Amino acid sequence: MMKEYYCVVTFDITQHALLFEKELKQHNLGVKLMPAPRELSTSCGTAALVMCEDKDKIISICDKNSIPINKFHKLEVTNKDSWFTKRILKK
Repeated sequence: MMKEYYCVVTFDITQHALLFEKELKQHNLGVKLMPAPRELSTSCGTAALVMCEDKDKIISICDKNSIPINKFHKLEVTNKDSWFTKRILKK
């Protein structure tokens, strides 16, 4: 059975999350802002859900545009039936 993953980017301040979202949308990359899971970050209440396969593009865009990110988290989907998983992964 193949494991499924989703990726969450965390930030130090909300302004960085908003700049991140704007820039990714301008590059036609999927991004969805969401509440930051407390297990990942306590510094900013906003995180971004992104496609894991876009990581290199995302890092490049952030570097080019001086958008600081706290961390890029790759998380395994462990419970497909949970409310959280259904909510963030819905297309």
